[in-house]
Amino acid sequence: MRSVADKLPPGLKGRLTPSVTAEKVFPDFVGIGAQKAGTTWLSYNLQLHPEIWMPKIKELHYFNERIDDPKNPLSRLYGKITGEGTVNRRWRRQVRSRLQRHRKRFSREEFFWDLKYYAGTPSDRWYISLFQQGRGKVKGEITPAYSRLGHEGVARVHDLLPEAKLIFMMRNPIERAWSQLAMRFDKAGKKSIGSVRHRGLQRNFEKEGNRARTDYLQTLEHWSAFYPQERIFVGFLEDVHFYPARLLGSVYEFLGVDASFRPQGVGKKVHARSAGRMLTESAVFLARLYEEDLSCLNENFGGYASFWLYCAERLDESPPEDEYLPYPLWESAFWEEWTQKLTGKPGYQSGPLSTVWKA
Repeated sequence: MRSVADKLPPGLKGRLTPSVTAEKVFPDFVGIGAQKAGTTWLSYNLQLHPEIWMPKIKELHYFNERIDDPKNPLSRLYGKITGEGTVNRRWRRQVRSRLQRHRKRFSREEFFWDLKYYAGTPSDRWYISLFQQGRGKVKGEITPAYSRLGHEGVARVHDLLPEAKLIFMMRNPIERAWSQLAMRFDKAGKKSIGSVRHRGLQRNFEKEGNRARTDYLQTLEHWSAFYPQERIFVGFLEDVHFYPARLLGSVYEFLGVDASFRPQGVGKKVHARSAGRMLTESAVFLARLYEEDLSCLNENFGGYASFWLYCAERLDESPPEDEYLPYPLWESAFWEEWTQKLTGKPGYQSGPLSTVWKA
C-alpha cells in the first residue's frame, strides 16, 4: 500500500520527511513547565527577540506524546482525524486554527512547517527538522507537559539534546491547581469554575495528574539528574508580575542573546484566564493538600515560596469568612501581611537553579 507521502507531488514529498543529508539544527533550549505558571507570557516575549527563533506552535509535545505516535502515516492520520481523547481533539483544533490563519494570511514558509508538523512522521530526525528555519539563531520550544516526564523520559531528551538549556517556571501550588482547573472549564465551554461548588471541584484537585504538575521538586530532581544546575533556569510567576522586564532580561542573558532588548508591552498579560477570585473553601482544601510540598519548597527556595507557605498556613489556621478570595493571592491581604513581616520589599528571585537553590 502506498503511503500518504508516496502520493504527494515531488515538490511536497521531501518537505514532510527531513533529508538524510541535511545538516541537523538542534534546539538550544527547552521550556519544561510548569503549566499555568507564565509559560505563555514567556513564549510570547521570547519570540519577539530578534536573535531567537521558536515554532509558531508553542507546545510541540514531542517527548511526552508524539514520540510514541504510530509510524504508519495512514493509521496515524486516521487516528488523529477520527480518534477521541484530549490529544486528538487538540490536533484537530490546531489544524483548523492553522488553516484559517493560512486562508487569511498565507506564508509559504509557515505552511510547509505546518505540513511537516501535522502530517509528518514523528521521530528524532523529524523533531530536529522542525528547527531548520531557525538556523543562525538561538532556537527552542516550550512544552509545559515535559515537567511530568519521569527519569526515562528525561533521559530520552538528554540523549537527543545533551547541551540544551532548560527553563522551568513555578507558581504558588494553590494558585496553579485552581488555574489549571479554570482552564479546563474554559476550554470545555460549559459553566465557569467560579459557579461550581467546592465538592464538584475537589475530585479534580486530587487527581494524580494535577498533583504531578505541581510537584516542582520532583521535576527538578528528574531534570537535574541529567543537566547541571547552571543550565536550568527557574522563574517565579511573582517576578512575571512584579519584575517582568528584569525577568525577561535574565532569561535573555541565560540564553546568550542581547539581554538589553525589551519588547513593547513586556508586562502585559498574555492569555490570562484569571477570574479575579477563587473559592475560599477550595483554597483551604488546596492549602492542606499541598502543605508538605509547600514546606519543602520553602526550605529549598525561600523567598516567594515562603509566601506560598504563609498563604497555606493562614488558610488552614484562620480561613477568611468571605466566600471568595482575591486571586492571584498577591492581590489578597495575605501579601501585605507577609511583606510586613519582612525587613524590606520582596526582591527579584528568578535565575539559574545553581543560584536560587538554598539546599
